[in-house]
Amino acid sequence: MATDLSKAMTADLAKDDFSNWMFELRTIEREIEHVLKHLKSWMKDECVDTPLFLGPAKSYLQKEPLGVVAVIGSWNYPIATAVGPIITAIAAGNCALLKPSEMAPYTA
Repeated sequence: MATDLSKAMTADLAKDDFSNWMFELRTIEREIEHVLKHLKSWMKDECVDTPLFLGPAKSYLQKEPLGVVAVIGSWNYPIATAVGPIITAIAAGNCALLKPSEMAPYTA
């Protein structure tokens, strides 16, 4: 069964539904599953050695987002190359800006 997104990709790229699902949609699903599985461990503070002169203190590295991410989608894989980096940027806590390819107007 073809989804609306799959139909749009077929209109843009003339690929069959299986190719759309396998190389675009399933790739994004696996990316989301991977991020959700590992996000808690990625967010954990990392303990590091404390200098001796600081006494009984504890030291750790706390991860913080770096800023804003801009992603420009490509025409040949418009979903995977656009949404994949957006998923990881948002998981890292960054703001994200997405510009889909103008060569794939139905998918955009």
